[in-house]
Amino acid sequence: KEINTDLVGLVDAWGEGFINELDYRDEAKATKEFSEAMKKRSLGSVFAPEVIDELSSTHVLTTKWVDGVRLADSDADDVPR
Repeated sequence: KEINTDLVGLVDAWGEGFINELDYRDEAKATKEFSEAMKKRSLGSVFAPEVIDELSSTHVLTTKWVDGVRLADSDADDVPR
């Protein structure tokens, strides 16, 4: 049976996405954007750990440790239910 699909293009697109997912600089950016978005929504109790840029790279994401409570267990008023 003949397949009407660009398999090479499909594999190339998958590979590019896969490689991009492995770039922790993108993850660091997304982490910062998430925390900023939560602040703008007045959800200060919801945040991601702070990224330490000077210790992070394409292959390593370093964040500060966060002592806290799981959102599911939080009693904070600004944690959406």
